[in-house]
Amino acid sequence: MKKTLVAIAALTLVGAVSAQSSVTLYGRIDASLASNKTSLNGTTTSDGGALISSGGHTGSRWGMKGSEDLGGGLKANFQLEQGFNVDTGAQSAGSSAACAVLPCAAVVARQFHRAAWVGLSGGFGAVTVGRQYDITDNMYGMYDASGYSGYSAMNYSFNKGSGGDFIGRQDNAVMYSAPSMGGFGVTAMWAPGENKTSAVSAGSNVGVMANYANGPIGAGIGYQSNKATGATSATTNTVFGGSYKLAAAKLYGMYQMSKTPSVVGSPKDNGWHLGVVVPVGPTTVTAAYASEKTKFAGVETTNNKALSLMVQYNLSKRTYVYAAYLNGEVDPAGAANTTKNRNMGLGLVHNF
Repeated sequence: MKKTLVAIAALTLVGAVSAQSSVTLYGRIDASLASNKTSLNGTTTSDGGALISSGGHTGSRWGMKGSEDLGGGLKANFQLEQGFNVDTGAQSAGSSAACAVLPCAAVVARQFHRAAWVGLSGGFGAVTVGRQYDITDNMYGMYDASGYSGYSAMNYSFNKGSGGDFIGRQDNAVMYSAPSMGGFGVTAMWAPGENKTSAVSAGSNVGVMANYANGPIGAGIGYQSNKATGATSATTNTVFGGSYKLAAAKLYGMYQMSKTPSVVGSPKDNGWHLGVVVPVGPTTVTAAYASEKTKFAGVETTNNKALSLMVQYNLSKRTYVYAAYLNGEVDPAGAANTTKNRNMGLGLVHNF
């Protein structure tokens, strides 16, 4: 009888410990048959033919995340996430932090390039430390109708500018998110450059975002400043976003302004994006248009624009097929030298 009671007590204790902490293995696999064509002034300059593509719509990745209940409403949390190419089995890599601000071809091989952070959460909000999505990236993800995907008109147009509006993930980042009150929340980020020398102080990356999400309305503003070193001027980006859910559709809008004074000519980008998502049973139709203009020394030099369309059909809660199309254009001022891109894909996405 005593042995039985001891066994029951032990099982109860194990169950309680298990309930207090959890680790989840998760992932997403996106494989598609794709076509990418590029032309200059009507003449095809690049056409790879039929392509088996990984992450055409949404990046293939796997990861682990978990939390531990520390008591009193306090939790320890973590996430580790890596990207991979399902067509070859190779891991995907992320650019180094310096490449986010200055033109750079360097690539750093990482074990977890998509995310690697640990933190605490509770009544005070949440604090996370490590490699994370920055303020700009979070704003784009919330208010891009296409979900900031490979077939995103916003992604194409904004990314063809001077580079000041695309930062991405930040190394060495400390993020604080205040508790949401009535749908209103604030998130702040700081990341030291860790590159101080005897002659030059370190760079720094800071940002703040305020967002409101309540009922059918979503609205937010984000600001980010990135300095490569203490001797360079900061690259800044300001993003305004909004969304509204109707009975049969959801509307999205965004406007961004960026400045890169560290580059000759102090380029400035101004871009906007409009999109709509229409669910029809298991099918979702997304349409979006985006445009961005770049100025060097106050003179317009480039006008980028793109149209994207996608139809998604859900086979289950975790698996869907999609057909996507992106029509993009980069039109520099002056001589006729317009570059056009036509990207199409038929894909399958499975989440686990």
